[in-house]
Amino acid sequence: MNRIMVVDDEAIQRRVLGKMIREFLPDCEVVEANNGKTALDIVRSAAFDVVITDIKMPIMDGFGFIEHMNELSADTKIIILSSYRYFEYAQRAIRLGAFDYLLKPVKEESIGLLLEKVRESIEKEKRISPEQEIINEQFNSSMNVYYEHLLGEWIQNGVSGAKFHEIQHQYSLDPCGAVIVTRIEDSASGDMSAASLEDIRRTMPVMLTSLLHSAGRAVSFFSSKHKMTMISIITAKIPSEVIPSPTIGVLEEYSQRLSAKYQMSFAIGVGNVQTDLYREAGDSYIEALEAVDFRYFLDSERVITYCGLSGRIAPMLYDFHKDEDMFKEYIRTVKTDAVLRYTDDLFCRVLEKGLPYREQWLKSIVHLVVHIAPVVKGYLSDEAYRRTMYDAESSLTACVNYRDCKEQFLGILRGFMSILQTNRAKKHDTVIEKCINYIDANYMEDISLDLVANRLFFSPNYLSVIFKSYLGVSFTKYLSDIRLERAVQLLGISDMKVYEIAGKVGFKDEKYFYRVFKAKYGLTPDEYRKKNAFPSPPS
Repeated sequence: MNRIMVVDDEAIQRRVLGKMIREFLPDCEVVEANNGKTALDIVRSAAFDVVITDIKMPIMDGFGFIEHMNELSADTKIIILSSYRYFEYAQRAIRLGAFDYLLKPVKEESIGLLLEKVRESIEKEKRISPEQEIINEQFNSSMNVYYEHLLGEWIQNGVSGAKFHEIQHQYSLDPCGAVIVTRIEDSASGDMSAASLEDIRRTMPVMLTSLLHSAGRAVSFFSSKHKMTMISIITAKIPSEVIPSPTIGVLEEYSQRLSAKYQMSFAIGVGNVQTDLYREAGDSYIEALEAVDFRYFLDSERVITYCGLSGRIAPMLYDFHKDEDMFKEYIRTVKTDAVLRYTDDLFCRVLEKGLPYREQWLKSIVHLVVHIAPVVKGYLSDEAYRRTMYDAESSLTACVNYRDCKEQFLGILRGFMSILQTNRAKKHDTVIEKCINYIDANYMEDISLDLVANRLFFSPNYLSVIFKSYLGVSFTKYLSDIRLERAVQLLGISDMKVYEIAGKVGFKDEKYFYRVFKAKYGLTPDEYRKKNAFPSPPS
């Protein structure tokens, strides 16, 4: 036996009996309910091998419960709790189909013997007709799939009156109601096994129904399109009873228990109460989905009601053009603290205007990154740049909440600054090398800093700065030294006249050539040639 339910309006007796069962069957899941109606709601969401129920209970007594159980789950063994005073009740319950009875006060040996009797009966039935068991399971599974599909169609697209009456009859729905959406937060789905997800999906409806003690009825199912989202319909005869004030607290406890059990986050959205459930359930469903989406910005709140969002939603348009320029400047100059402060300001500023729709915000923040990214494009290959942009967009759109989005955004900008710091030095090495090669090949021409900078696609000022930073001399000084070195070589190997050598190495003014030559070597070109025993050219 895998699952047993104890139904009793007296909490102490219910818990004592549950404890006895757990001690006798430590691997069995024991669920408690405080009346027949709550127990039926739980049974609609999960199968039980055994139900032990009291007779005299408020809202729905044991007799009404047994009658409904005969329709819902004929295979479940029902055991009646009775006392000598009401023993005739037990006899009547057995005539209705109860398996057996327990006399109060319940003793440990009695519960042990009775559970062993139930176990033997269940095993005997399985031995007698395993084929029928398979057929029954397949039928029940098919019926569950059918009704889940029907519920999904009704909530998401609407159904005919006949189909709605079929749903209403199956689940005993009242005319007023609201839709609640419970979603396993997106970040939790990546590493989850199929078995783990199935366990969560089994637990969610049972836990929700067992915690709801309102007068309404709750029916839960999973959308075929969204395996991480459970849809619950809670109904009552009058609007004020659908979601009374205590229900929000119950939903918060439900979310907290799920989080504690599975160590992940669960978001709950509540749509508005509708008076014509047949026609308006879809509206409440859309509102519940919107509410659960706004958990992205309100991650400290476990339950978001659509009515609580009234007046706080503010659709946004992209207006970050000034921010683009500021972030680019801070990244170019590697001002980490400034990037951090400006990011804090931006994320606060967005919410000051109201809560934007999640999709609008994600498109805007991705758009902002796309417009900041060109600041590093020149330092990456096309493939590396595309991969960087893909990773940035993926990390932002995968964020579960606004706070996480801010951290991811900061991480992306820090990555941009790291790319600049890592690759800027390498690029400058390449630029300086190209600059030197160009000077070596063209020193004899009329070249200048502006000309070389234009050829290398740098601003003259920036090229001047990195040139001096890397070589320790200005562009003009380096060019002059190269020309003088070539002039010295020609003084030694040729009989050219000095003014001819000056023109040959790029000096257009002979007097200027004499002046800079003497400033560097302490001698005029003629004196330098004579001192080093270079033959004088014929006059």
